Amino acid sequence: PDLVGPYMAIALARLQDDMEPFAVEEARNIILEDVTDPTVADEMLDTMSAEAVAAGSLGVVFKAEVHGQPVAIKVLRPGILDLVAADSVLLRGGASLLERLRFPSGERVVKAQIVDAVDEFASRLFEEADYANEAANIRLFKELYSDFDIIVPGVVSQGTNGRVLSMEWVEGTKLVARGKSGVGQDDLPLLTLGIQFTLAQLLDEGVMHADPHPGNLLKTTSSPPRLVYLDFGLVAKIPEQVRTGLVRAVAYLVAEDFPRLAGLFGDLMLLPQEVLDDPARLEQFTAALARAAEELLPRDRLKPGEVPRLQFDKLVGAIGALAIGFSFTLPPYFLNNARAIGTLEGLAKSADPSFNVLAVVYAFSLRQLLNSKNEGLQQTLRDIAYSPSTGRLDWREARRLLKDAAALSGMRKRAVVWDAMKTKGGKALAAQILRDEVTSRLNRR
Repeated sequence: PDLVGPYMAIALARLQDDMEPFAVEEARNIILEDVTDPTVADEMLDTMSAEAVAAGSLGVVFKAEVHGQPVAIKVLRPGILDLVAADSVLLRGGASLLERLRFPSGERVVKAQIVDAVDEFASRLFEEADYANEAANIRLFKELYSDFDIIVPGVVSQGTNGRVLSMEWVEGTKLVARGKSGVGQDDLPLLTLGIQFTLAQLLDEGVMHADPHPGNLLKTTSSPPRLVYLDFGLVAKIPEQVRTGLVRAVAYLVAEDFPRLAGLFGDLMLLPQEVLDDPARLEQFTAALARAAEELLPRDRLKPGEVPRLQFDKLVGAIGALAIGFSFTLPPYFLNNARAIGTLEGLAKSADPSFNVLAVVYAFSLRQLLNSKNEGLQQTLRDIAYSPSTGRLDWREARRLLKDAAALSGMRKRAVVWDAMKTKGGKALAAQILRDEVTSRLNRR
């Protein structure tokens, strides 16, 4: 809603799970053709709902039973792969035309790799239509994220094959009611959990549900309600260097260390090495980053320990401007993750306009910095806590970090220090501080 407005958001939401379904008889024929166990197929057909319970752009969902247990059956739309292929050819032709546009000097008008972005978009649509791949993604998520209080309906293998995917049925209601573009205040804790879950996927394990739109999010009818994730056709894999780079980037951004932030764009796979190796262009890029941050993260009237608010609607425009001017590449992880976090943030702000997604991201990043022995993360912690002139701990910066961590976690500063000392990163930092102090005292002698 913050990008396209509430009315357009409601209209576009129909593409998620409220499209016109195809004929039930076609779905029944696909089940007969693809479900290999005839007993299971017969039971599914005998108990199948007369109408679809949800209809997305690629598949339609019905309710049925397998071995007497309720299941959700997702059936691929007939002919959808041919339609996706035809649309992809048209989009790729348009993108190729834009990439060939040149100024009189011969320089490209649009420096971003648009054809690559279209290829990625199309490949993800084909991936989303591969139900064997989605079943594997569901199993992987249940294995990796079993500690989170999130429900992921399991795969019912006997009713899954080819164009048919069967999953456990979960009783719940849509997180966003039909005809609405946002959620109520009571659902804010579920959305905050969803954002934390997304960050754990993005920064911890590197396996991420890349499409958490309102049609894929339910809340159970239990008390208290629990968050349910559906549709695992789109899953992003994030390389470790990117996960580490993102944590470091958030810390440098909040600390306003733009030269170091700019230097990370190679690790983040966003900027070609030729720009990083050119001192003049890197300086231009650093200045552009600083200007974008000034607009996106207004810092006037900030209270101590308060994190500036990220204006996500302006973030899209800023990224577009940087992409055009500095030969950005937009890898799969970036497009998918920005969409995932942006969707959840938009829903959270519909419940609480003061919601600050950067505060949640920064708190998560601080915990990562303190809890990891990764050399890159340890270096970032030293960069933001140590004085560049003396090479020793900057107690003013250290107190700022402590205030930030306390304010964001709701804990007392003493408790934050105590918890930090239990972590690998906290112990390493304490040992480094102790070595620096001993060395300094010896040198003074």
